[in-house]
Amino acid sequence: MLHARRLLLTHGRHNRLPPDSPFPQIDVLSDGFKELSAIIAKYNAQSHFRLRLLHRHMTIPEGHILLGTSITEPCGYWTTLARIPDVDLQRVHRHIISVDTTSCANEGEKRNAPLLPSEFREGPASARNIDSNFFTEVTDCLWANGLENTLGLEAIQGQAGKMIEFSFDIGSLLVKEEVVEAEVREERTGHFTLQETGWAITIENGAVKHTGEVVCVKLDDEHRPVAVPDEVTKVSDIVKILRDRGILAMQGT
Repeated sequence: MLHARRLLLTHGRHNRLPPDSPFPQIDVLSDGFKELSAIIAKYNAQSHFRLRLLHRHMTIPEGHILLGTSITEPCGYWTTLARIPDVDLQRVHRHIISVDTTSCANEGEKRNAPLLPSEFREGPASARNIDSNFFTEVTDCLWANGLENTLGLEAIQGQAGKMIEFSFDIGSLLVKEEVVEAEVREERTGHFTLQETGWAITIENGAVKHTGEVVCVKLDDEHRPVAVPDEVTKVSDIVKILRDRGILAMQGT
């Protein structure tokens, strides 16, 4: 179970992640990426975790966390700031986890560096029976390949298939790929571009493969927030604006 004292540490880890403009770069054909994919497959953890390109959309003030909640229209997730005292710790799980690089004063401590969450999502954790050696091997691999500030793990938790994320000053909206208009998905607008940030690991005929499943929308080659009026505070208003602008498909289409 999560503890409030541990939550207080997460905003610092999140705020030290690379900013999303420009995005950190990762070579998915590199040895480090392949090794991490193989570790996920080795422990049969591919249904629980995908690889995550570490980045931040905003700065989290002290006493808060980033918390994602599911939405149904359209199907997806809305992630925004939540005050720690308002969070029911029994109803959330760690969504994005990465190496706590600040806990390592010397080379010998890297192996024991914990994986800390930088983002949470409502719902119980599904990855409860994974061998603890899995996390140790992931941590060691990240350090060995210099990827500790570039890659982490993302809990899948019922999120299946390709999804696209839009960021705003007040939060981020993650929706299924098919509800995003084709001009955006296929980068035909000359305004939007897409950046892969999450890779699912699969095993096909004994071979370990990866597939980009989560992408972030960038505007004019930068990952900056989609502009909305200051008075907008609800995800329903965000969805309406994106539909009115022809970015998301209209309801029922």
